[in-house]
Amino acid sequence: MGRFGRCMGALAWLAAALVGPARAADLPAPSYYPPAAPLPPAVYDWAGFYIGGNIGAGLLSDAWTQNTAAPAAPADPIAGTIYAGPLGVIGGGQAGLNFQFRSWVVGVEALWDDSAITGNGTVDTTPPSVVRGTSAPMWLASATGRVGYASDAWLFYAKGGGAWMSVKYTEDVLGAFGFNTGTQGISDTRAGFTAGVGLEFGMTESLSARVEYDFFGFGSKAYNFTLITPVNIRSDLNTFTAGINYRFNWAAGWH
Repeated sequence: MGRFGRCMGALAWLAAALVGPARAADLPAPSYYPPAAPLPPAVYDWAGFYIGGNIGAGLLSDAWTQNTAAPAAPADPIAGTIYAGPLGVIGGGQAGLNFQFRSWVVGVEALWDDSAITGNGTVDTTPPSVVRGTSAPMWLASATGRVGYASDAWLFYAKGGGAWMSVKYTEDVLGAFGFNTGTQGISDTRAGFTAGVGLEFGMTESLSARVEYDFFGFGSKAYNFTLITPVNIRSDLNTFTAGINYRFNWAAGWH
């Protein structure tokens, strides 16, 4: 038995010696390459064509003054200024094109908004008459350039360019007890400029939301009302809007 035990021990040692290298050969070879670096975080892509809609409020600031250089003699000259500062709802659509260079975004945009703004002011003339001036913008349009800075899904931008406003002006003479003794209206499309700033947030790869402030300046223009009195009307407009854009990205949206 002693000899048999020694033989069995020798066989067990030999089997272990043979199996050990075989198992080691089955193990994967150690790697001498560092682990792959993690992918960079996704960055929102603002490049491409977009269309959208907006709604908000517009605050008009009109000043009517006597046009003393008008060829027609005024029937009811005004000695003061008629101020009209109505606030009303505006809304419409926009379309644009963006190009992105790292964090900088540049582009162009066209906008058209319908307007429900209307308001008036009055000034005394020859007693007991009062002249009332009413300003009613019908729609606004602009063609602007945009430049912005993108921080991933946030875009801070400024814009500026040309602007147009379709407006109807109405003069009324109010006599004793407020009775209307004369009315004349003139419609016009005025040209000017606009400048604004905005903040846009990318909600999905193609859908973004924005808020925007814009100033519209149309300067002063003469209107020769012949029934009542010719005037110069200086017109400015401030708008505050919120909107949604759907963008057709050139890239995959996130990269």
